[in-house]
Amino acid sequence: MAGKDRDEDTGISGKRKKSWRELDAQRGKSKYHSRQDDPQQQRIERSASYEKYKKAADQLFAGGELPKGLAETFDPEGKRKAQKEAMQKVSEAPDRKAWVERVTSFFEQYPEMPEDAYFLDSLLDHPKDRIVDKALGKLEALQRDGRLPREKAPRSLPQRLRTLEMTSMDPDVQQRAKTLRATIT
Repeated sequence: MAGKDRDEDTGISGKRKKSWRELDAQRGKSKYHSRQDDPQQQRIERSASYEKYKKAADQLFAGGELPKGLAETFDPEGKRKAQKEAMQKVSEAPDRKAWVERVTSFFEQYPEMPEDAYFLDSLLDHPKDRIVDKALGKLEALQRDGRLPREKAPRSLPQRLRTLEMTSMDPDVQQRAKTLRATIT
């Protein structure tokens, strides 16, 4: 009762069976088929509107300027943009004395601590204890809320926290710095 193409001794037919992968590819449903192979998807990605959308999304997530429609919705007075420019001006100070003065004037204009971990990291080096305390508190809040992941924390942050542990005259600040450093390293 063996099939016509089968060998009587081994039971193997001469015709090779296709693998599931080959069958899926034949039907166009292969899980190995990617979007890059799809000509319609490639056409969409090459369009000008897609490029414009992608550029705007990249700027938004990189912390750049908000697109016009979102800026009108989320920042109608332009406060966010002005604060970013002021932070940039502080970080571009030519020397330490100018930096200290710019930080002080920044907080006179914007009393709320920003959520920029890199800016807060630099503030830990400020000579005024009040500013260091506020920056440390904001970093602790970011850590508690999960918005300061280890991968995205500034590389200098553990060292600045260690310096605070050793040089601060306030034992509370020393302990807070030690605790925060332990959570981010």
